Amino acid sequence: MSEKNKQEDQKPDAIQAVGKCTITAAITEEGKPEKLPRVDIMAYNGGIMSVGWWGPVVIDLSGLKAKDKNPILFGHSAFSTDSIMGQTDGVTNDGKTLSVSGDIMGESRTVKETLALAKKGFEFQASVGVTPKVHSYVEQGQEIEVNGQKLSGPFTLIEQSELKEISIVPLGADGSTSAKIAAEQQRVNAKTKENTMAQKPDGEGTNPTAEDIRAAAVAEETRINAVRETAKDHPEICASAIKDGLTPEQVKIKVLEAKLAAEIKRNERPQPGTFGINTGKGMEVNATMIEAAACLQGRVKNPEKLFASETLNKAESLKLRSLTDLVRATLALSGKTLDVTRHDTREYLQAAFSSRDISNVLSAVANKFITEGFGAVEESWKEIANVRSVVDFKTNTGVRLVMANLLKTLSPSGEIQHGALSDETRTIKADTKALMLGVTRQDIINDDLSVLTDIPRRLGYAAGRTFNTDFWAAFEAAVEANFSASTPKFNQTTGALSLTTLATAEALFLALKDADGNPLGVKASKLLCGTTAYTKARELYISTGLIGGSAKDAAANIYANMFKPVFSSYLSAAPWYLTADPMAVPVMEAAFLNGRQEPFVETADADFNTLGVQMRCYYDYGVAFAEWRGAVRSTGV
Repeated sequence: MSEKNKQEDQKPDAIQAVGKCTITAAITEEGKPEKLPRVDIMAYNGGIMSVGWWGPVVIDLSGLKAKDKNPILFGHSAFSTDSIMGQTDGVTNDGKTLSVSGDIMGESRTVKETLALAKKGFEFQASVGVTPKVHSYVEQGQEIEVNGQKLSGPFTLIEQSELKEISIVPLGADGSTSAKIAAEQQRVNAKTKENTMAQKPDGEGTNPTAEDIRAAAVAEETRINAVRETAKDHPEICASAIKDGLTPEQVKIKVLEAKLAAEIKRNERPQPGTFGINTGKGMEVNATMIEAAACLQGRVKNPEKLFASETLNKAESLKLRSLTDLVRATLALSGKTLDVTRHDTREYLQAAFSSRDISNVLSAVANKFITEGFGAVEESWKEIANVRSVVDFKTNTGVRLVMANLLKTLSPSGEIQHGALSDETRTIKADTKALMLGVTRQDIINDDLSVLTDIPRRLGYAAGRTFNTDFWAAFEAAVEANFSASTPKFNQTTGALSLTTLATAEALFLALKDADGNPLGVKASKLLCGTTAYTKARELYISTGLIGGSAKDAAANIYANMFKPVFSSYLSAAPWYLTADPMAVPVMEAAFLNGRQEPFVETADADFNTLGVQMRCYYDYGVAFAEWRGAVRSTGV
């Protein structure tokens, strides 16, 4: 195995190894507390197994890390507490096989139904989730020794991995691992007792001896093991044969019949929306499920807020770990297959974009991650700005938000008097900012799915920084034009932030009036700062007493919890501002086309002269000064 074949996964997927599972029912002894049901799982025999998109896989047990305590789930459902069944208390790894054991502790409906079915004899299985860390590919015809066995390629060798969880499942991928679950001992006891009583006259029977019970159990286990071996590639045959009590010879006939039927259907095309996943059975897949799988692979934040729990559980089983996996799954939605490799980049892209599904899925995934990048940038602008929705890119003109008029008394005839709008106007206009990045031919050949999540994050981050740069530049330009001691408005003072200068600024704010000389009736609520005043602003907000002056005397802080500190790294360092709540008197205004406050990402096949996929980000917004009466400024010096 060459070094060039070695790969280290930065964002590994879980691999599920299906194994034998036996759950022993709780035993109640009089005068003693009830014991918890136990689960014992022979998880992995060290050989080659088929694992969904990974194909043939071997887990090197010498590189598997495992804790004693691991969650026991139902059906690999990691997004619902109802699926928590219990916890392991032991893991045995002898370098050749892997087995685990633990208690069933859950009390949810799922747990109760599972135990109830098991008591009736339903044959469950267990599936162990393993997270691969480092893997390599063993070529066709190459033979290596691993887990005490000599195994021939082709297969993927998971060299380093970590045990993630253990799940109980109705049906696993490998029929040879079919297992009996819960109350097996009770069922054998009942069967043995019934046979014994049938041999006695007049229905008088005796309880079976311990030796009778052990003999019956050994015989049944021997039959089950032989059936599993015979039908190891046919899980449905295996499950029904164990349940119906068929002999290994009868099972051989059923397996031959199944192989003949499979040979007839071997060349049939897959039906639209269906392809084999993990269990070897068809599974209905839709675009939302593929989108969720890509988001999970990219480690999207709070996936449960973006997708339903059922969708996430199904998406996790898809194991989309590469661009090729994503393309194959998306093509399957329309019944198509990928017949070229990513190394034939032009043909690969033509095949991928032969359906609109790939563009829709890529764009949907990208827009989830652009929001993450956009949200990483500060949003202090929301503390002083009014947000409005616009329907086009025309200049929108309006009067100042503080009108001169008060409501008038009705005339004796009931006529409502007309008011006059202010002559002071403001304008705002949305515009488009955009940027394009590409998934290159090199990215495609590297088959790295993370580029589809990393690029949107970077575009979102760029969009957030662009908006903030424009917003605060407009704010500081408006301040220079409207906040000055030389203007009639006179809503500016001087001095570094302190109790004294804050009192002066508050007095100026309370004195602000409308054009008719009426008080605004609004108090300041925010203390907007650059780097110089921010620490002092927080101190004034949280402290009830302050120490200051040459005598170091304590003084009561009358502004404690009064003016919320708001910081922006885009502001000049020294000035600070007392501002009103933007719902009352906003200093700034931000307009967004159709009310969307986040940028868009679109994905498409690149132009003919570019081998790759292009992602373009565009953001429709405008910012403008709104109302000078919404703030008082201090120069800070």
